[in-house]
Amino acid sequence: TVMTTQTTEKQDGLRALEGAIEEVTSKITSFGGTLTVKMAPKIVTDVEEADLARQLEKAEEENREVAGDDDEEEEEIGMGGIDVDSEGEEIKEEKENDVDEQ
Repeated sequence: TVMTTQTTEKQDGLRALEGAIEEVTSKITSFGGTLTVKMAPKIVTDVEEADLARQLEKAEEENREVAGDDDEEEEEIGMGGIDVDSEGEEIKEEKENDVDEQ
């Protein structure tokens, strides 16, 4: 997750983000989790902002590709040859036909 802010008062924006990180960290740790800040808040130029947007877009694309790969792998492993409909119910017609043929 990325937090951003836009303001004419740069130092106020920086303090707001730092405060938000403290609040989020506090809430997450209260539930036993951890938060890792990969990059502390900083004031960026328009060029840096555009570069960050490109990096985020690339990371999102890579995540979508990985997530799609995982789904296919789970289907192959988890289905085990059982035919199911869209609600996850086993399709019995085909199973009954298989039994009759044997």
